[in-house]
Amino acid sequence: MKILLLTMLLMPTGVAMAEEEATTPLADVRYVELQPTFVSNFGYSESGRLKYLKADVTLRVSTQAAEMSLRYHLPYLRNNLLLLFARQDESTVTTSEGRDQLRQAALDDLRALMIEEEGDPLIEDLMFNNFVVQR
Repeated sequence: MKILLLTMLLMPTGVAMAEEEATTPLADVRYVELQPTFVSNFGYSESGRLKYLKADVTLRVSTQAAEMSLRYHLPYLRNNLLLLFARQDESTVTTSEGRDQLRQAALDDLRALMIEEEGDPLIEDLMFNNFVVQR
């Protein structure tokens, strides 16, 4: 009976386990939606009309400090994303492989900007929540 009681006292409780899980790095994941929605032209159609791209972008960071830094530099980050979107061609934005390459290019560009500004990439991932192309 004493061994059972001692074992029960030494086992972590549900509360202790929950506190331990809350301090893991995944517990502080934060998502920053870049609002308003991005709308950019990216070229002309055969009829001479402009083509447009509309994208909702969300960035994932892992700390509150990273989120605060990201929000501070948001105008600079948005400007660079708009310029990147405007440089795209139709084959990039209309295929899933092209959109994934664009997502990776955007992530790499934003990380490089954050290294330039903060000395650390800070951004874990970039996601397109919505991506619409008008040709």
